[in-house]
Amino acid sequence: MLKNIIIFSLIIILSACSSSRTAKRVAAEMEAAPGWVKSRPKTNTYYIGIAKVSKLSNPDSYQEAAKRIALNDLASEISVSIQSNSLMSSYEDNAGYKSEFSRYIKMEMSKDLAGYQMQGSFETQEQYMIYYRLSKVKWAEIQAKRKAAAADRAKNLFFQGQKEKRNLNYVSAIKTYLNSLLELKKYWNEAVFYSIDEERRRLDLDIRSELIATLSEIQLKTDPLVLDINYHSHFRNTLALSVVNKEGQLLRNFPISINYRKTSIPFQTIVYSAEQARNILIESIMYKPNEMFVLLEIQKSKVLPIKSEDKRLLKFLTDAFQVEPMKIQVNYELPRIFIDDKKNKSPYYHYLKDAIQQSFGKQHYTLVSSKKKADLVFLISAHESGGNHKSEVKTARLSYAIEVLDRKKKSIIYTYTSETYKGVAYNVESSKEKSYIKASEEVNASSFKKLLQAIAN
Repeated sequence: MLKNIIIFSLIIILSACSSSRTAKRVAAEMEAAPGWVKSRPKTNTYYIGIAKVSKLSNPDSYQEAAKRIALNDLASEISVSIQSNSLMSSYEDNAGYKSEFSRYIKMEMSKDLAGYQMQGSFETQEQYMIYYRLSKVKWAEIQAKRKAAAADRAKNLFFQGQKEKRNLNYVSAIKTYLNSLLELKKYWNEAVFYSIDEERRRLDLDIRSELIATLSEIQLKTDPLVLDINYHSHFRNTLALSVVNKEGQLLRNFPISINYRKTSIPFQTIVYSAEQARNILIESIMYKPNEMFVLLEIQKSKVLPIKSEDKRLLKFLTDAFQVEPMKIQVNYELPRIFIDDKKNKSPYYHYLKDAIQQSFGKQHYTLVSSKKKADLVFLISAHESGGNHKSEVKTARLSYAIEVLDRKKKSIIYTYTSETYKGVAYNVESSKEKSYIKASEEVNASSFKKLLQAIAN
């Protein structure tokens, strides 16, 4: 026990001595440190950036880390204001976007800092410190040159966009205008000027106005506005599709998506507007008893490709681009049908006939009582056969065939032969009746529906 007490006491004494030596060393190091380490300089002439990093935490890169932190510190001193006549000034800051944009400007400045000078460095056994400063006058000169260069690039793009618009190449003009505006992105918080015909004008506002005007005059047009689809047109028709400006001039290269349900699956294709109306064939459109339409829509994101980080401030552009999708109503006229079943004399044929008529009704076909009024004539024939009549249990078999004729062309356009249906009973007539009942159940279930879809599509 005494031995342990002695060892513990020695450890405390040694630790105290070590702490005393460390404290003296740190005090001596701070005594020798330059003034900027002890107190941050105050000046109205320079932006200041100072950093202190642990050499123990960054043994291989403490100098690079200190420089990065110091320059970020310097950039944080450069104020970013939102001028009252800038692009940003007209937007409410209800989502904090102005603050977010200010942080973006500072981040960009920290990437592009120039003209700064290292004023000194200082290190101890454990820490490394560095001091940078940048003349406010020099930085203002650098920024003015950069802004002038950006304005010159933006002006050239702006003029190029105007030329493309005059040539009716609106898609290229819109993208060129947008790139012109993005050249000024670092200066959206302040006014940017240019000279034209000895007049000093606002470049940023002129680009904005021209973009809004260009986007707002784009129109999507079709002919006809209602598409008629019927048996006589082979269930197809053509849409004349175009994009025009406010003068009605045709515009090329606008991507337009065409959407409708083709047969049983959604169908989409993309066409590009041209210097004449594009004739688009609409075919195999799936029949629906309710609303049917073809949806036409300009793919705005391909015409006006705005990055996600710019969408909030450039919302005025998406608001101006208000070409709404067009729903072209489809009037789908099903063929008129006459059923010719005079050859069917069975007393049980009515089961099959009723099922066929019900299937027509479910599919919204029109049945007519006169062959002269029909587009299609359905020739229906039932074929009966019997089993061994000497057996106690009687079996009857039934199949039926359908031929669909085009009345005017007098040609067969579709044929269908059913499977064989078996009826079993203790007498022949009951077995025949059951075979007709089974056939009618099959018509109601599926096969006749497919037959009708095949004719209509």
